[in-house]
Amino acid sequence: MRIKKLPEDVINKIAAGEVVERPASVLKELIENSIDADADRIEIRIERGGKRLIEVKDNGRGIHPDDILEAVRRFSTSKIYTIDDLFSVSSYGFRGEALSSISSVSRFYLISRHKDFTLGKELLIEGGEFRHFSDVGAHQGTTVRVRDLFFNLPVRERFLKTEKTELKHTTDVFIRYALYHTDISFRFSADGKVQYVLSPEETESRIKRLFPAVKELIYFESEDKVGRCYGYISPDYATGRGYIYVNGRPVKNKSLMRVIRSKVGNNFFTLFLELPPYFVDHNIHPAKIEVKFRKERSVYQLVKKSLENLQKPTIVSHLSQKNRRYNSEFKVLGQIDNTFIVVYCCGDVYFVDQHIASERIHYELLKRKFLSEGISPSGSSSVEIKLDPDQIEKLSQLKYHIEKAGVRFDIKGNSIVITGLPPNIKEHKVRDFIISLSESEFPEAEIDTFIGDIACGESIDAGDILSSEEAKKILQLWIETDSPNLCPHGRPIYYKISVDDIKKKVGRK
Repeated sequence: MRIKKLPEDVINKIAAGEVVERPASVLKELIENSIDADADRIEIRIERGGKRLIEVKDNGRGIHPDDILEAVRRFSTSKIYTIDDLFSVSSYGFRGEALSSISSVSRFYLISRHKDFTLGKELLIEGGEFRHFSDVGAHQGTTVRVRDLFFNLPVRERFLKTEKTELKHTTDVFIRYALYHTDISFRFSADGKVQYVLSPEETESRIKRLFPAVKELIYFESEDKVGRCYGYISPDYATGRGYIYVNGRPVKNKSLMRVIRSKVGNNFFTLFLELPPYFVDHNIHPAKIEVKFRKERSVYQLVKKSLENLQKPTIVSHLSQKNRRYNSEFKVLGQIDNTFIVVYCCGDVYFVDQHIASERIHYELLKRKFLSEGISPSGSSSVEIKLDPDQIEKLSQLKYHIEKAGVRFDIKGNSIVITGLPPNIKEHKVRDFIISLSESEFPEAEIDTFIGDIACGESIDAGDILSSEEAKKILQLWIETDSPNLCPHGRPIYYKISVDDIKKKVGRK
């Protein structure tokens, strides 16, 4: 067969497949356009999970009437003029085919009035075909309605999930942008029901409004020559949710997520990275969701450092002050279920998990030992692990650090033979550590996790009966740790409830 150029409408539909995967993809592009237009109020309407309707209305500066037709043509943009701009653009909507792609696979309606004009423009496109374009009376800003997504591509439409699943994805997109843009008012409705009404507020307040199950947030922050990292962790909301932002853009990066999860476990978090634009490559994914870092290791080290700078709980900051360690406000009330040490301090009751607090203590002692003379093996082994040549080579390069963690091994052909084990750890844990290390892009995180595993084996267990003096000793050592909020695997060490809340529950306040 002869080679021929595809028709323009087919080209547009292929391009649409890169940008428009589902209703949530459309919502992402429209919200970003509203933010780039300096809107401080954005209203979103969803019907049938976005299959029937996705509407975004804003009060931004609007689109200049001479630019509206250009805005829906492929490769049109107001953000890029040279190839260098691809790597330094700081706004959201610079993919020129976004609106073109959306309008080619939907019934697309746009009305916009620019701030410098008294009349707006109204545009209707159906499946890539222009139907209507005229002057119209309108408020300043832009409204986009995307109806019947993929109506002209039934094969693509059949790939969409249930309305409930699609609504979950569109809601998640909304939350990602609402979490960061706390200076913007948002209204989000689905099938005629208002789900969220948000006014401008502080980040901590916005998180709690979007996630009512979050009762407590711990702030963390760090800054170095690479950039700045800050955010919040909830010690009482272990949901598996986590949101990463790089220079204001919500992103995904599997290696970075592993680094974070190694520190915070399954707890909810929001993490914000501020980096030089040239450190970040958003262009590896058509919708700029996945992100790559130049100087990757330096970025991960910054994140690790910030997560080690968690704000300390009231009990720690209060008792660590000189000469106030054992004042009358600090009382050990006892032990519950031989698992939790109960403490009263400064109007709050703390339930401290004795095993996890002990684990944090032993982890920090072992980490200091690892960084200085190393952890000495205390047991022998003959476990053999067969690996690929590139994995063997990687472990060979890391041999010094592995042995400092208390693991001795020999390389025999395409196998690793473990000969020495650190104290209080099972062979299968060491095996898992070696395999994970051979596959990891960030070995420091794997070593940290392994040291946490060793600490776990050396710690007091849940179920152990403690005397009053033993409980006080654990509390005192825990208070003096660098990171008293979470165990090395990311589990919360304590749960806090205020006496005022108890009084409200029993009707005394």
